[in-house]
Amino acid sequence: MTHSDMLLYKYCPYNEYLLEMLFTKKLWYSKPDTFNDPFDCQLNFDTHIPEDRYEKCLRWQLKRERRSQSQIDADIKKLISETGIVNEDAMRVIDEIAASTLDVIKRIGVLCLTESNTDVTMWAHYADNHKGLCLGFLISGAASLEKVTYVAEAPIVNFSELLDDRLDDNENEYKWIFSKHHDWRNEKEWRVVVPQGNQLWPIPGRIRTVIFGLRMDESRREVIKKILEDDTDVQYFEAVRNPRLLRLEIKRV
Repeated sequence: MTHSDMLLYKYCPYNEYLLEMLFTKKLWYSKPDTFNDPFDCQLNFDTHIPEDRYEKCLRWQLKRERRSQSQIDADIKKLISETGIVNEDAMRVIDEIAASTLDVIKRIGVLCLTESNTDVTMWAHYADNHKGLCLGFLISGAASLEKVTYVAEAPIVNFSELLDDRLDDNENEYKWIFSKHHDWRNEKEWRVVVPQGNQLWPIPGRIRTVIFGLRMDESRREVIKKILEDDTDVQYFEAVRNPRLLRLEIKRV
């Protein structure tokens, strides 16, 4: 999606991976089958493609095969007659679209971010019981960023609905992975998707804020500051208890 630069957060435990990430400015993008929610990205697919969308599907598939526009136009003339009759070769290509799209979900990598930096549950689950930190990333407007929609049931997705006239826009392959069960809605999640998962990719922007956890040791805070000492625009905060309410506040340090 197109968006202005925005600040999103990631909760992290303090470990070797975190320190490496701060040094290299690279983040781990996970494949969906490693997510802690077993239902995540497991949508209901309708593989039937309406006849009036055959040509769009064929053009999309041929584009993915990196054919030139002139080759695509020539192939379409061979696959679909002027009267709209689709031959057997075209039907074979259309059948392959479902299988190839399902293969995409096995390969992609997903970076999960959140709008919130004060969620007590996420501090506990993802930041080692408040002993870790929460990083704020200023996400580049060029990043393939999407907001997660929270639903009661897995939506039924027709493969033809995944396609877009902007055939060179790879993010259209990933529209169907941005739904989660509403039990997770407190996480206010956004996602960045890349073609290959379970590997490191550059941060889709830059580190803007570091929020130290309520229980994070002072010595570890100093290590973080030392690693990021050349990043002069990074701002440092800490999570503290609200003196009256059962919630966290973020305080500048």
